[in-house]
Parts: sequence; structure tokens; C-alpha cells
Amino acid sequence: MTTKSTLDKPLSRRQQEVYDFVADFIESNGYGPSIREIADAFMFASASTAFKHVETLICKGYLNHKAGGVRTLSLTDKSGKKIAMVSQAGVLDWISQQSNQHAKDATIYALLTDLQEGIQTGRIC
Repeated sequence: MTTKSTLDKPLSRRQQEVYDFVADFIESNGYGPSIREIADAFMFASASTAFKHVETLICKGYLNHKAGGVRTLSLTDKSGKKIAMVSQAGVLDWISQQSNQHAKDATIYALLTDLQEGIQTGRIC
């Protein structure tokens, strides 16, 4: 059982290393590593050691995990690290801004309009 005092303690050196690995993996790949990939990266004898570190990071509030899903590890705001994530709404906002700036250039405006329409209709994912 994890106590409140344990949750308030700073990360151990190994927990920080596992956290950094997960953060770097997510930044590089766009999705979280599997427990086996974490175990392999640290040459743990079994996946249960990696699972215990991940479980502790989740309990301490540094990671999230969706039950029943694979590769669903994600970072929380607690760590202070920001992983660049692009949302569809963010892309559509950017297209709108670019369309306003390039309204006089028919070719660029047409490309941006087509891109926006493709995203909204699902033709472009």
C-alpha cells in the first residue's frame, strides 16, 4: 500500500530515469512505450520491475494510464515538462490564420481552403 507520505516524496533516481525515458519516448514516437520496452531499455530482469516503477509514477501523479489500452501512458502537468501535441482544432486555427494572411494569393489560399475542408470532412486525418 502506498502512503500519502510516500506520494509526497520526490522521485528516486531510478524513477526519474524511467520518467525521462517515457517522456522522451512519447516525444519521439507520439505514443507511450509498453512496459516491455521500458524493461528492455533498463535491462530489468522482468517486466514486473518496470511495471512497479510505472505504477509508482502514476500514483505520484507524474504519469496517466488508460485502463484496458496499450501504449496509453501519458505525462501529467505535475512534471512541468511540456510535450508538443497538435490537435485538429489547433491545426484548423493555424489554417484560418494563414488564410487571412494569404487571402490575396489565390494559389496559397486555395491550398489552405482545400486542406481545411479535407480535415473537416475526414478526407485528411
